[in-house]
This record gives sequence, structure tokens and C-alpha cells, in this order.
Amino acid sequence: MFEQLSNSIKETIDRVDGYKTGTLIVERDIERVSILIDDILIPLSDSDYIQIRNDKVYETITITQALETSDSVAGWPLFAGFYCRMKRGRYNTF
Repeated sequence: MFEQLSNSIKETIDRVDGYKTGTLIVERDIERVSILIDDILIPLSDSDYIQIRNDKVYETITITQALETSDSVAGWPLFAGFYCRMKRGRYNTF
């Protein structure tokens, strides 16, 4: 229960900071990376600032990393399904 509350607070802070938040979707067959927000799939581009939350740490990733990084056992896209936050325009000051 505490973890759910903690994650909810983190997501609220992300939104207040101007991020769009959702789940990272990786479609290798069509080479597309998107964020799923409220059942709406929003394609991401190389110009977007994309971060995934890996446990308690945010990691900045690129479209190429999302498409090419695989789980070592099953070979699935490693970052698919992670909590994701993004802002349009990679070169903005954050």
C-alpha cells in the first residue's frame, strides 16, 4: 500500500513538473516507441526527452535504446511496459 501511494505521489510530481506520464510501448516490428496515456497511444520521436523509472531511479533513454535493448533471457524489449515520463523537445532545459 505504501509503495502505491509513493508511486502516485511521484507521478503527481512528474505531471506538475510538465511531464506526460504513462507506460512505455515498444513495437520493434514497425520500429515505433510510444507512451500509453489513458488508453491513447502517443508516438515518441528522437526529439523527445524520454525517461523510464527503473525501481526508484529515472533513466534517460533514446528511441534507439528502447528498440535495441533486450532482456537477456527472453529477448523482449527491455524497457517495454516501464513507467515512462516524457517532454516534447529533447533540447529543452529541465
